[in-house]
Amino acid sequence: MKLILSGFAGLSVFMCIRMINGLPTAVPWLWLCGLIGLLCVLIIKISQASACERYTMKRFEQQWIVDRRRKKGLMYRDRPGCYVILIYRLPRVLPFTAGYSNVYVGQSLGVYHRVHNHLNRKGNGDVYADVRDGKQIEIEVYPCRKEQLNDLEIRLIKKYDAEDYYNRTAGGGTRR
Repeated sequence: MKLILSGFAGLSVFMCIRMINGLPTAVPWLWLCGLIGLLCVLIIKISQASACERYTMKRFEQQWIVDRRRKKGLMYRDRPGCYVILIYRLPRVLPFTAGYSNVYVGQSLGVYHRVHNHLNRKGNGDVYADVRDGKQIEIEVYPCRKEQLNDLEIRLIKKYDAEDYYNRTAGGGTRR
C-alpha cells in the first residue's frame, strides 16, 4: 500500500512541476490522484511519529489512577509497548529536550505497569535510586503490537545510546 501511495505521490510531484513550468499534463485527474496519495503518505508519517506518549514522572503518577470506580487512568490502559525513562541531573526549563544524564529503555506486555514498577522500587535498581534521589525523570511510552516489541526496543536503545547508560544489552532478547 505504501509503495502505491509513494508512486502516486511521485507522479503528483512530476505533474505539478510540469504544470508550474507551463507544460501540458497528459491526464489532469492523474496528478490529482497523486496529490491525494502524497497527502495520505504525509498523514501516515505524522501518525507514526506521534505514537509516543510523554509524561513527567509526577504526571505519570497522577494519571496512574484517576477514577477507580470508572476504571480511568493508566493502570487500566495497559498494553504491549516499549518505554524510555530519561533521568536528568538538573531541572530543565523545557521538558523533553536533550541533556539527560542517564536513560533506561525497556519493553513489556504491560508497559504502563512496568514503568510504574520502575518508579516504585520494583524494577531497575539504578532507575529507582534516581527516583529516590529526587532527580527529574521523564517517560516516553511507545505502544505497539507484541510482535514489534524486540525491534522497537533495539531501535530505541540505539537512538538513545542506552547501552552507555543503564541498559546492559542491545535489547530484543525476549522470546514470546
